[in-house]
Amino acid sequence: MRTLGLVSAFAAGCAATAPPPSPAPPTPLDEAWTRSIRAGDLIAIVPGTGATDYLATPIEALPGDVPLVDVRAIPKVASDAGVLEAAVAAAHRAGLSDADLESGAITIGLWGAGFTRISAFDYLSYDGIRVRVAVLGGKNTCAEGLVDENLLNYSVSNATIDATDLYARVRAWLAANPSATGMPRNVTVVAHSWGGAVAELLAYHSDAAAAAVGPLADAGGTAQLPFTIAAGVPGFVPGYLFAGPGVYFVDATEQRTLYEIDRPDDPVHAMNPSGNGDGHQYDIVVGDDFLGFYGVSTEQLACAGVAGECH
Repeated sequence: MRTLGLVSAFAAGCAATAPPPSPAPPTPLDEAWTRSIRAGDLIAIVPGTGATDYLATPIEALPGDVPLVDVRAIPKVASDAGVLEAAVAAAHRAGLSDADLESGAITIGLWGAGFTRISAFDYLSYDGIRVRVAVLGGKNTCAEGLVDENLLNYSVSNATIDATDLYARVRAWLAANPSATGMPRNVTVVAHSWGGAVAELLAYHSDAAAAAVGPLADAGGTAQLPFTIAAGVPGFVPGYLFAGPGVYFVDATEQRTLYEIDRPDDPVHAMNPSGNGDGHQYDIVVGDDFLGFYGVSTEQLACAGVAGECH
């Protein structure tokens, strides 16, 4: 018993003086936010199927040359506002504050929705942050109609057409808006649905886009595409298999990162036409409470305003 007492005392002493555990080293995803998204940079957001119907048409119907778009007041916009909320969440993960976003410390630009009347709008987010969104132009090949109306449009050839146009529009915007920092900018691409397919294809084949269109000239150098965030990506299109959920380096330098986010109940990623369509919604709202963008600022799920997965 005395030996046991000495052992217990020794163990207690060791427990009291043992150093705290070392913090876990940062992961590639942890590092990607702050390395890629900096003040002065551009976040290019890429919506998917129906972007004209859900974004361009209702937003351009609002008054003014720079209309105010309140996501909580326009259900049509709310159904496709994921890329806008994802951009805000990504900037926050990079360390930018609400005040930074509202002051325009970083530019958010939207490609592919088919805007024709306006060149910018103000977006009032679920959290009440008002950010200016520049319209980069373009109209993706699936921007009109529902998923079942676009089945023949989901192809690697159309994804390539869209990825090349996205690259060209970003290139033109950079040329028309010289970097305020005097240094080449980073361009982070944030995308959803068919937009995620386009963004992912561009992430892996940006060299081909540069060869076809030209480099992203910016402030005496070349802007970089270091980070792509693609949510709700289809499992495949004929002739092309996407990466699947996870974090990937897309070049040998390990400086360009792809983060694919797919809800476990997303019927688009699962290619399940009978699935609950709300599983394709990545803005997580329970009742009136906005919890964040799934995979960026929250890991919780909700289905039609109720916590949990869709069934």
